Amino acid sequence: MKANPTLHKQRRARNPKVAEHEGIEWKEYPRILPGEYSAYCSWAKRYHDPGMHRWTCLLRWDVLSDDMQRTIAKCIPLWFPLGNGEKPRASRRGKYLPEWVRANGAPPTPGDRLSPRVFIHRMARVEIGDTSSAVPYSVVKRILRWDTRSPRHSINKSHSQDRQQGRPTEEGGSDL
Repeated sequence: MKANPTLHKQRRARNPKVAEHEGIEWKEYPRILPGEYSAYCSWAKRYHDPGMHRWTCLLRWDVLSDDMQRTIAKCIPLWFPLGNGEKPRASRRGKYLPEWVRANGAPPTPGDRLSPRVFIHRMARVEIGDTSSAVPYSVVKRILRWDTRSPRHSINKSHSQDRQQGRPTEEGGSDL
C-alpha cells in the first residue's frame, strides 16, 4: 500500500508540531536585580506538581518600584513545598505554616484549612534573588515582612468612636 503524498502534506500543514522551519518556543521569566523590594501578592494556588512529585503552593508577586508607582516585574514566583503524600501537608518544620501564621496574624484555629488565600491581595517587603538554572530568573527568596493586614483581622474601633455614639468609656461613665 502506497502512502498518499497529498494526505501527508495536509496532516503536516494542520499539525503545528511538525513545523520544520519555525523556532522552538520557551517561556521567558522576568529577571530583576537581586535585593529587597515592595511587592503585591496577586495570585496563590495549591497544586500537585507532577514533575516534582509533590504538593506545592505557588505565590505570584508583582514587584514595585521604590516609589510604588510602577510595576517593575510581574509574576515573580515563590514556592512552598507541601509534602509528597496523598494530600498536601503543612509541616511545623516547613516554610508554609510559619509564613501562613505571619500572614494571618495568628495561629490557625482547630479545623482551619490553611488556605493560601491569606496571602493574596497583600503587600509585603520581599527579598528577590536569582535561580541557579542554565537560564536564571528572579524568584522571591523570602518574605521579610507583611505591610498590609490579613483580611481576617477585625478592625478595632478607636475610643473616640465609642464617645461619639454615647457608649460608656473605659472609666465606666458616659460622655453624653
